[in-house]
This record gives sequence, C-alpha cells and structure tokens, in this order.
Amino acid sequence: MVVKPNSETHSMLILSHPAIFALELTSACHHRCIGCSNVFPMRDVRVLDACQWQSLLSHIIPGAVQIRLTGGEPTLHPEFFEILDYAADSDALVAVFTNGRWAAPLDFVRRVKRHDNASLLVSLHGARPESHGAFTRAPGTFAEIVANIRLAVQHGLRVTLSCVVTRYNWQEIEQVAALTTDLGADLVTFPRYMGKPLPEVELTPTQLREVTQRIEALIANNTLVQHSTCLPQCLAPNDSEGCHAGVAYVAVDPQGNLRPCTFSPTVIGSLFEHSLHDLWHSVAMDAWRDLMPVECISCAAYALCHGGCRAMIELRPERRDPLRGEPLSEYIAPPRNRQLPANAKPQRHFRIRQESFGYALLGVGQVVPVAAAALPVLEACDGTASFAQIGELFGQPALDLLGELWERGMLIPAR
Repeated sequence: MVVKPNSETHSMLILSHPAIFALELTSACHHRCIGCSNVFPMRDVRVLDACQWQSLLSHIIPGAVQIRLTGGEPTLHPEFFEILDYAADSDALVAVFTNGRWAAPLDFVRRVKRHDNASLLVSLHGARPESHGAFTRAPGTFAEIVANIRLAVQHGLRVTLSCVVTRYNWQEIEQVAALTTDLGADLVTFPRYMGKPLPEVELTPTQLREVTQRIEALIANNTLVQHSTCLPQCLAPNDSEGCHAGVAYVAVDPQGNLRPCTFSPTVIGSLFEHSLHDLWHSVAMDAWRDLMPVECISCAAYALCHGGCRAMIELRPERRDPLRGEPLSEYIAPPRNRQLPANAKPQRHFRIRQESFGYALLGVGQVVPVAAAALPVLEACDGTASFAQIGELFGQPALDLLGELWERGMLIPAR
C-alpha cells in the first residue's frame, strides 16, 4: 500500500490553493530588531483598515486552514480586534504573531481567548534579558514579555514561542527550551536568521550545524521543541520541513499585495486588482518558485527540504542560500522512535484536501502530501478504532504514516 505520493521526480507538490496565509497588518512595531525580517519600510505607511481587510479575508477564508496575523507588531493596528474577530469567526486557525508587548495585557488576553481557534506566537529571542535585548534593541522588555506569556498561559491560551537563532543566543538553546516548559508554553521553534547579510548576527554554517544537532537532541528527548523551516538537509540531517512558501503558504502585505512569503521582496500583484487564484497560478509566482538552483533538483532530499530558502536567494548578493551545500546522492532521515500507543484511538486533527497528486493533509502550519490510496487509513482515524485495529486492517505502511502524524500532533487521542 502506498501512503506517500511518488516523489521520484523530486518535484515540489504545489497545492491548488494556498492553505496558510500571513497577513502583515502594519509595519509599526515597538522593537527595532537588528535582524528584522520586514522587507517593507519600517515607517508609518498607509495600511488597510478593518473593512478592507475584511474584504480580502472574505476571499481568503474559504480555502484557509491557518491565518497568521503579523506585522510589524499586528496588535498596533488601530483596528486589530475587529480584524481578529472577523478572521476568527471562520473555521480557520488564527495565530497572532506578536512581540508580547500589549498596552492592556489582561484585556488583550481575554479578547483573544474569546475565540477557541485563536492562539499566540510570541517572539522571545533568548533565555536572558541580555540576549533578547541585544537582538530586539529593546532593553528592559524581557521581564514584561515573560510576564505576559505567563498571563496568556494562565488564561488558557495556546502559546508557541519563536526564538531566532543568532550569535547572541545560540549557546542558550537548551535554556530557552527549559524556559518554554517553565512558562507553560506549548512549543518553541528555532528559525534561523533570514535576510540580508549580517555577520554580527547570523551564525556560520558550522555553528548552525552544531545548533541543528543540539535541537535534534532536544526533539529526540521529547522536549517542547521544533525546528522552523528552511534548513537544507545537506547542512545536517534534521527534522525540519521544506519551506511552504509558494507551495501552501503566501503573505499579504499592509497594502494588500500578495508576496510569496514575509521574507521575500517580490510582489506578485494586488489582491484588489487580481483574484487570489490568478496570482497563485501566475507566471510571476511560477518564476519565484523556479528560483532554486537546478543542481538542487538532483538532490536525494529535494522533495523533503525544497532546497532551502528562495527569499535568501533574492536577498543575498551571491544569489544562493548560504547554507546550501552539494546535492546528496542519498538521504536517510534521522531515526525516530515512534511508538504508537496500541490501544489509543486516533482522531484527525487536520483537514484533508484533494489534490492532483492525491491528498494534502493540512494541520497547523503543516502540510503532508499522501497518495490517494491512503484515504481509507485516514478515514479510519475517526476516534472509534485503535492503532492496533488500524494496523491489523492496513498493515505497517499505514502505521508508519500514522506514526508521523501522531508525532506532529496531527492525530490526537479521542476523548
């Protein structure tokens, strides 16, 4: 039984419609991060009002699995809560990507908590005030942000932390993971720095390879840790996924322009002038998808990592992701000890979308392609049959797929 689509061509499996949207509500922010990822000017510019965002959302929501409200600092948009309420009144999952500094923290937490499908993604760039402040250029804010994270957790909000790995904090990875547990947050991710060259901020490939191995060790020990995306497998074997930009994910800037991702300066077109469908399938978007050097396509790991970050190719004078190495002739994934609880009855925590290659399983920021033959296995995960029973019906390949989904949190035990 085939549970994954054939990837012998090493091509990306592009969704017919994006599932993950990053809405950049404003360029305003309290912080002046030395490695800020915003590619639009960090100054007061005309931004869409709530009615305009609602107009765009009415076209986005029908196909959206996840909507990320970001910026700048999205909570500084003067009509933030109106936009949040409209987005969260859909069945899409809504994540507020915030720096954790809110004018009225208790009121903010309570208003987000009104929505069962809303969560927070909070930037915390170190385990100490010094390392966090060195990157954010906002000294004295670490304690405020930590207190607000605790407040959000105490009120039952789901909170994920995002810690960009830099020269200021790369020795603190384990301490950040421990702080995540102490704060009661659900998870911490460790994106690498992506942007124009900043030698004083970004790690060398050797340092990042070491950090990758340390993160892998944390993951193996079942800590609340995940990689972010865009770590080429030729750097070091790792559990990260290829970037979803242009595959399942897209960004909308403060003026309503569609971009491939929040790091890319490329404007595909205005959503006020063109349909989302036409821009997603446009020549300009295909050209951006084709930015990856041709030698990556021959790599044995290309279908997994997509060759790294296309935005980095645009932003770097050498026109390549600096972490990209030589193509791999073979790839063996890091071993995972996936022990499924035999008597647990798995229930789907993802959406199934039919695609040309079979089906896309769409979770929170996750996309897993599967072949059409996997559908009966997925339908069996309805909370009535145990893993043992599903294994008896469909065999070990089915359990291998379900083990991956269980580990990702895309299957949950039935209540």
